[in-house]
Amino acid sequence: MLIFVLVGLTAMLFSPSYESANVKVFENPSDPTNSILYFFAIILFTAVVLILARNKIVLKLIMYSLLLISAFYVFYPFLGYLSILPSLIILLALMKKPNGVTIDVSAFFLACGITAMFGISLEPLPAILLLIVLAIYDFLAVYKTKHMLDLAESILDLKLPLLFVVPTDDKPTMLGVGDVVIPNILTVSAQTFLKAPSFFGIKLPALTTLIGGSLGLLALLIFAERFKKAHAGLPFINTGAILGFLLGFLTI
Repeated sequence: MLIFVLVGLTAMLFSPSYESANVKVFENPSDPTNSILYFFAIILFTAVVLILARNKIVLKLIMYSLLLISAFYVFYPFLGYLSILPSLIILLALMKKPNGVTIDVSAFFLACGITAMFGISLEPLPAILLLIVLAIYDFLAVYKTKHMLDLAESILDLKLPLLFVVPTDDKPTMLGVGDVVIPNILTVSAQTFLKAPSFFGIKLPALTTLIGGSLGLLALLIFAERFKKAHAGLPFINTGAILGFLLGFLTI
């Protein structure tokens, strides 16, 4: 939960820098088709990982290339073209010492940057549409087709920063980076596009979205503790984030 909140807060802190540097994913943030494009990009990414799951060398090459490009744009608003340096450091650290610390630290910075980029690129309505579509997809992919479990296993084997790995007394608890990024896109969107009262610099709908997402994550953790197996995170977390947003939006 601390990771979830820190990513949301940091992404909101980063977002003005991304706006100033014009590091956006979509030119028209009000276009609802942006959410559909993002969804199909995720489908394509999933398909590529699953198809190449047995060819570890090619898959690693593709994933490391995507990681380098993503890291570059995450640091670009702050360092410009010098962003290649921390991007290479992260990549080399993951290649040489892919342990829990390097994976989690890398995942955190990537999650903050990606959340900020998408948050300033989608107004609240397209962001909510994205959260709904991805929550449904996550549910089907985990409980019906179950290909998301195969995807998670492939990613875990590659030791890439697409999962947060939190040590516990029993066995590590894993939380997908997408489970942190996707709902917090709405948090950053509310902070960026809405006019609303602020508390310590955070606009009310953004704050209630962050709180709602955190409560959704708490519900997921309780559910996972009771039924000890992998569960779809986005149906819980996205629902909490959307309800939190609506609560904050309707009170302004």
